[in-house]
Amino acid sequence: MSHLIDLHCHTNCSDGSLSPHALLERAGKSGVRILAITDHDTIEAYTIVRDAAEISGTELFCGVELSTHLSGCERSVHLLGYFPSQPGAEFCTWLQELQRGRVERNMKLLAKLQELGFDIHWDEVQVLAQRQVGRPHFAAILQRKGYVKTLKEAFERYLSEDGMAWVDRDEPSLADSLVKVRKAGGLTSLAHPVRISRDWNYLAQIIRYYARSGLDALECFHSEHSKEETKKLLALAQMHALRVTGGSDFHGGAKPDIEIGRGRNGNVLVPAYVAQQLVEKFTEAGLNKQCKTERTSDNTSTPRCHS
Repeated sequence: MSHLIDLHCHTNCSDGSLSPHALLERAGKSGVRILAITDHDTIEAYTIVRDAAEISGTELFCGVELSTHLSGCERSVHLLGYFPSQPGAEFCTWLQELQRGRVERNMKLLAKLQELGFDIHWDEVQVLAQRQVGRPHFAAILQRKGYVKTLKEAFERYLSEDGMAWVDRDEPSLADSLVKVRKAGGLTSLAHPVRISRDWNYLAQIIRYYARSGLDALECFHSEHSKEETKKLLALAQMHALRVTGGSDFHGGAKPDIEIGRGRNGNVLVPAYVAQQLVEKFTEAGLNKQCKTERTSDNTSTPRCHS
């Protein structure tokens, strides 16, 4: 079995369906040997399985996915942060603040759903989530109670940014988040960039600006990227001297068509050099992280919000 790399996946510490240990086991059975768990606003899963990962021979990076917004507008942008080990207390305290913001947003979301006539209560959502409540848990409750037929319908009609129950969250700016991650010794990567825009001129402008503002890498390999989009992102990464990251964005039952290490129908195959670039970054910073894989004049004004 070939050794795979997956630097973007989720457990039930945020909006995934598998426990950290179950995800680690799933990764091992799928041939993933280099792994980063990137739950939303928490590194809890890393602390739970880091010892088990070492025993199993899995190279485990500490990761996190942050919900941020672009400077000058409220467009939501996800930022991945990677660390060779658990970051310090200051960064972890900041993550706890972000989690409290998630709770506040979720309570407002629940209230909107109740106003729409849905018989949904916080206790049942919490029981389903076990740890951090997220929109997938609201979607599952809506489906379970027969208000929608599918999870996709729940998101499209109610939970997406265009949905009837959408609630904006008080997210940190991308610029501030870049500073926080890098100050904690981490590498920053723009997650699934095509979600920002598939207008490539605008996306290139965003990447150019933030490459000069502390962004270290682009997530070029992702389940939502076509081959052509991956090529374009790789070219943008090279143009702006950015490193490359990649992963499936595995969630388990919430996204059943995405497999860890392989993506959707095998469309994600992260090259070995991607993990090696992480190691090189941490080595440059004087951080001791070993990895067993082998190496296989611009306008800098802030981009305007683009619809």
